[in-house]
Amino acid sequence: MKKIFKVLAVGTLALTLAACNSSATPTKDTTKTSNLTLEQVYDKAVDRQSDIKSASANMDMTQVTKVGSGEEAMEFSINSKMEMDIIVDPLAMHLSGSMSMPDMMSEGQETTDMPIEMYMKKDAGLFMKDVTTDSWLKLPDENFDAILDQTAASADAKEQLEQLKKFINDFTFEQTDKEYVLTLEAKGDKFKELIDSEINKSIEDMGLEENPMDQLTIEKINYVLHIDKETFDTKKMDMNFDLKMAVEGDELLMNTKSVVTYTDFNHLKTIDIPQSIVDNAQTIE
Repeated sequence: MKKIFKVLAVGTLALTLAACNSSATPTKDTTKTSNLTLEQVYDKAVDRQSDIKSASANMDMTQVTKVGSGEEAMEFSINSKMEMDIIVDPLAMHLSGSMSMPDMMSEGQETTDMPIEMYMKKDAGLFMKDVTTDSWLKLPDENFDAILDQTAASADAKEQLEQLKKFINDFTFEQTDKEYVLTLEAKGDKFKELIDSEINKSIEDMGLEENPMDQLTIEKINYVLHIDKETFDTKKMDMNFDLKMAVEGDELLMNTKSVVTYTDFNHLKTIDIPQSIVDNAQTIE
């Protein structure tokens, strides 16, 4: 769940890279052009973001992982389809969907589908469904408080404005008849500084001594953000990550592609966790 919020937060923060003074380049077949600069689009998008109290979104994600090399190499993929409802303040979320992954017990290329469902609410906690026992689990309150704090911090774009300014030259700025399209291409360790700063905050909150990102090499990161021309809503985010990491002497290569599409804004008044879940969930030891 933290990864989901991190992705959404970084995508929103990308809008702050807004110092260039040129208007968006029209794509092919664009007839309705705008003269707004990247900075102006950013200001309007941030103003709109402050008005958003709730949202619904769909997320499709494919993750391909390769471990080792030569005859000992192993490759597998995980596909996820999620639906999310989110209320900003007080923070609440309901996530449901499924994850398709290799069946490690089979000898062929068979996959298994695993349903996923999760509730999160500020005054109630974080609840996750255990599909193996058809029961619900609750995260301990002390762990939930840390996640809640991290999520709130990640949503504060102003806090990281200065960090993001250095990436301004990596953005392209285009437009169609209905959208502004912002694309960030980053390779190597240039973008790792931003990720490191976010991870270091999480490490401090969780009381960990080592940074798991120390062994990470970022081969490529690509963001494409679609901003509605009339409402300045962030309608869709396409993300593509190529990462490399040393794990217990082996090299791990990971490619993650995800598309988050927002389907509605400001339509939710509350997200209620069924009382039966609250009453019967077992706290994770």
